[in-house]
Amino acid sequence: MLKAKHNPKNFDRRVIVEMWLYPDGSRILEVSTKSLPEEGFQVAAAFKAYLTESGITLTVSRETKTKAAMEFFARSLKAERVTR
Repeated sequence: MLKAKHNPKNFDRRVIVEMWLYPDGSRILEVSTKSLPEEGFQVAAAFKAYLTESGITLTVSRETKTKAAMEFFARSLKAERVTR
C-alpha cells in the first residue's frame, strides 16, 4: 500500500491518496478527505467538485478496501492449498 497526503492549493482540506497494490497486478485507488460530521454533506459536495475539476473520473465502489484485500488473500490461500 502506498499512501500520500497532499494540501492542494485550490481545496481547503488535506487530501489523502492510497494505492493498494496486489501481487496479481490489480489495484485499488482511494482518494479521500476528512470533515466533522456536521460538515459532511457540504464537504462531500465540495470534494466531488474539486475532483471533477481536477479531471478525476468518479466511480463508486460498493466494495471496501478491507473486503477486497480479504477476498484476494482468501482466494490466494485457497489456490495454494489446492496446489499442495
